[in-house]
Amino acid sequence: MTTVLRRCVSDEELAKVSLFALENKRDLHLAFGTLDMVSVLCTYMTEGHLLYIADADNQVIGMLGYYHGMPENEFIDKEIAFVDTAILDKAYRGTQIFLKGLRSMVEQIVEAHPETQEIRFAALSENTYLCRLYSKFSEPSYTRNGSAGEETVFCVKIHQLRATLNGYSKL
Repeated sequence: MTTVLRRCVSDEELAKVSLFALENKRDLHLAFGTLDMVSVLCTYMTEGHLLYIADADNQVIGMLGYYHGMPENEFIDKEIAFVDTAILDKAYRGTQIFLKGLRSMVEQIVEAHPETQEIRFAALSENTYLCRLYSKFSEPSYTRNGSAGEETVFCVKIHQLRATLNGYSKL
């Protein structure tokens, strides 16, 4: 399957990604409403970065949002990229597309922000599937209160994540 990860730049891309996010908002949390998602999208558009995955027909099948620096530190810690929103269409979920997307995300972040040394991922602590998944390539570091409940934040150095991903590509 041909997919590509791109940075949202144009109004058309932002609109397509916003529609996808709104249609799939419950994948973040069952209690997530339209206004919650609109707020998240506006925050990424003004303070963060949006990336999206498109299929061969250029249809959005996934999106993720990250910050260059930590929001609670007013983004001064530029050595950190913080990913706290990711959605992939259920029809496309699987190991290969996840690994390809993760690898592409790392490269996009490094290309745009070469000073980044660490990536942090947030997952709702109650989401045992996502916490197990993130723990395969990063370490749980701390918990925090998020908009939908307690979140576990996972941390990994970029060079370690690249080495892990290179190991998976040899399988």
